[in-house]
Amino acid sequence: MFLPRAAMTLLAVLLLGPLAGCSGAGRFLREVFRERPPAPLDSMSVASDARVDSMGYVVGSFVGEGTSRAVHLLSSDTGFIAALARRYRPALERDGDLWRALARERIVTLAPAGPRRTTTGTPMVDRALVGGPAGHTAVTPTAILLHGSSCGSLGAQAEIIVEDDHRAQEPSLRGPVLGSFTHSRAPGPADDRERFRRREPVSEPGRSLVDELIARTARVMDSTLGSRIRSLSLRAAEDSRLEINTLSDIDAADVIPFRPAASAVRFAVSLRVRRITDGGDTLLAATVMAWDSAGAWQQVIFRPTVVSLRRGRLAPYSAARRGIFWRRLQPISDFAFERDNLWMEQVDVRDGSVLWGIIQPRGNVVVAAAQVEGPCR
Repeated sequence: MFLPRAAMTLLAVLLLGPLAGCSGAGRFLREVFRERPPAPLDSMSVASDARVDSMGYVVGSFVGEGTSRAVHLLSSDTGFIAALARRYRPALERDGDLWRALARERIVTLAPAGPRRTTTGTPMVDRALVGGPAGHTAVTPTAILLHGSSCGSLGAQAEIIVEDDHRAQEPSLRGPVLGSFTHSRAPGPADDRERFRRREPVSEPGRSLVDELIARTARVMDSTLGSRIRSLSLRAAEDSRLEINTLSDIDAADVIPFRPAASAVRFAVSLRVRRITDGGDTLLAATVMAWDSAGAWQQVIFRPTVVSLRRGRLAPYSAARRGIFWRRLQPISDFAFERDNLWMEQVDVRDGSVLWGIIQPRGNVVVAAAQVEGPCR
């Protein structure tokens, strides 16, 4: 059948229109669900979801570190500390001031009970896991210590000491860790399915990639500082020689691979380098970022900041709102997903306080953070 040209054009539009619409909808959906870098953080503060539930079980997340003897998990959450003291050592509050009584005692020891025991005088722990650089495994708490402080609630701390359930140290529990305490309705002994070895994302990056990651981070850091602090004009120190993955605070960088998801690999960079102002002042500039190897993914985890460096001493810089920097960057295994968290220290040069903190880089979320050093500790 012969159709006029106008009819043929209309038929083509009717046939191709839905296809074009589907293509446009596909592009729209891909754009909607495309992963984007989360908003950067300014700093970490004490963060905790730890609590004593209505049945007396200790639950929540804890930041800590493992040694050859045991793992020490910490919390600076005053609500959690007060709940433990008031429930299991009510005599501490008889004089009306819990924190003064705790400071007088200095250390109060609570011996945790297992999930099958019922007691009103001992905190109970049902299911405890620890995740570190090597993976995660079931552990058993052996003591809960409440530390008092002369500063009252500001310096108080809860410390939970845990040991490997299986005494096999496999995976190793040494190094930075995240502790997770949960309470199930049907408690039972932990089994080997709770033991999980972390899959290393890649071997350590080569020197050329490390240099490129540091150079990218430095460019973003310097550009951001220049735009945020208009009066600041910086140049690199001529004698700067970076140390990579060491414990140094000055002219150093931590560069580590991590998994933001099971099938992806990125690199976290914690940079701490000297910068010289036009007036000749020496500053320490710092930031934490994440990249992919090609540079297509760029994520600022902590916004850049500067502190003053004079005669080897760090102090706040008048033009900057924050007096902090970050160090000891380490990847550790998450629990619910096959991905990594980032463990690090945050140093505040105003009072010398140090926080241990854990960031989930997928959303720049502070999972847990506790103060380990400071004027009250």
